[in-house]
Amino acid sequence: MTGRLRPAVLRILHVSGAALAAASLAPTAAQAGWSRPFDLSPPGTMDRLAAQLAVAPSGAAAAAFSVTDLDTPGSAQAELVTRSAAGAVSAPRPLTGVREVLDLGFTRRGLELLTGSSPAGLDCCSSVSAGRWNGIGLAGAQTLVGGLTGASTARLVTLTAGRQLAAIASERGVWAAMSGSNGRFARPRRLTGNGQVPQAMSAAALDGQNAIVAWTAATGPAGYADPRAIFYGLASRHGVPRHAGTLLRTPSGHRIEELAAARRATRATVAWTESWYDRRGSLHSEVRAADVAAHPGVHDFPAVGGLASGVSLAADAAGAQVLVYKACRADGGCTVRVALRGRTTPFGAVRSLGAIDDDQTPSVSVSSGGRIVVVFARAGHPMAAVGSASGGAIGVARSLSPTTFAYDVTVADGGRRALAAWSQGTLNPSIAGAVLP
Repeated sequence: MTGRLRPAVLRILHVSGAALAAASLAPTAAQAGWSRPFDLSPPGTMDRLAAQLAVAPSGAAAAAFSVTDLDTPGSAQAELVTRSAAGAVSAPRPLTGVREVLDLGFTRRGLELLTGSSPAGLDCCSSVSAGRWNGIGLAGAQTLVGGLTGASTARLVTLTAGRQLAAIASERGVWAAMSGSNGRFARPRRLTGNGQVPQAMSAAALDGQNAIVAWTAATGPAGYADPRAIFYGLASRHGVPRHAGTLLRTPSGHRIEELAAARRATRATVAWTESWYDRRGSLHSEVRAADVAAHPGVHDFPAVGGLASGVSLAADAAGAQVLVYKACRADGGCTVRVALRGRTTPFGAVRSLGAIDDDQTPSVSVSSGGRIVVVFARAGHPMAAVGSASGGAIGVARSLSPTTFAYDVTVADGGRRALAAWSQGTLNPSIAGAVLP
């Protein structure tokens, strides 16, 4: 264990009697339809970074994470675990030369990954590559972008005919690359102009033929510039975006901090967190969403006098959407907020799924058939709420495990099965999971 305290360690210091009572009354996974928890990565002495998940339509799944010493820069080693459709879980396999798996997904060729690497002693990422898992290692690895600095994000979006869009962002720019039917990517195109410093990026398939890449950017030194504009580019299976459009600009003094994109039928919706100070010096924060259009209308989702963060947006194949975020009061208490939107209807009223640990964010997935799964951590328990996008309803959140040391809870749904995963433990952390048929 390193000298840095994990979220679960910090939670030990303020477990209340109410939290312990809630733990004793928490429903079992079986009551909620989930499997019993199982190990994706067994307990060990090194830290585990949050898992990235992918679930195939067949029910097969994969989880990628990094094992690292948080006090030693450049010590991360990416590992991959697979779970067969029948439920057999493989041993974790190190990915040679990979610090982090940035995104992954299943195609007709198998499991495809976007990976980040960096020289010894440096944290990820200096380059981003694409490759296919062949059961032993990465086959056909191809460097897409190099010369990066700082943290990098990437999204892998699957289109028809086996093509994929890779979107990559770092403080030096946003790039997009399209693969051919053989899986090889063409040369990436830079979507940002000179002087733009990207702050957040998201990408999503709009249908089998098209996709969107959306990002925020500002001018000025990285880490100090205040992004006030949302940009986007539209891709098709024939190629990456040809140019960037501006969705909107916020008023002076406002700042866009997070970004998420999802399909809306054949179009797209972008959601973001926005903060600003009023003339009295009071801080305001809320989530907003707008459809991509020439004159977008903006829908506001308040944080009820507190701070909004952790925004996620997901949609089913028909374009019904689920917006999830965290709202925190000034006293530190936080709740998960959810808003549903039908295929042809506006967002409904925001509802609460209950408390979430202050240092955690929610995660949401929507299957192509419209099943909603929202997961998060509450008093160290991995929690999950299941609903229907087309039906416009979501159930109560239930505990997936009796542990009180869960954090970094995430979920993916391939339609036949959903996989939730979370980091767990303090002295000997592990990665655990549960499956919803």
